[in-house]
Amino acid sequence: MYQLSEVLNLIFDSIGLLILIRLFWLGLIPNYKFLLLGFLCIWFSNIFTVVEGYCFPDLFNLLEHSFYFFSSVFFLISVKKEILVSAH
Repeated sequence: MYQLSEVLNLIFDSIGLLILIRLFWLGLIPNYKFLLLGFLCIWFSNIFTVVEGYCFPDLFNLLEHSFYFFSSVFFLISVKKEILVSAH
């Protein structure tokens, strides 16, 4: 069974992701693709958290934690690229 906090977290993350995508699309913030991929991975992990309450809990739990790992990798790549760009 899902928890209300998980559903609310998914709703708030969806709103934040839509705002972030809109800001990227309007060009108001730099186009950091790996940063956006990191946020997308967190959003997918929140989806998997809610879905695991309904069916295949082991599979979706594995997907949830895998996507958290992928998001940290994408955030690390984004920070590394920013450090390399600012050093020149």
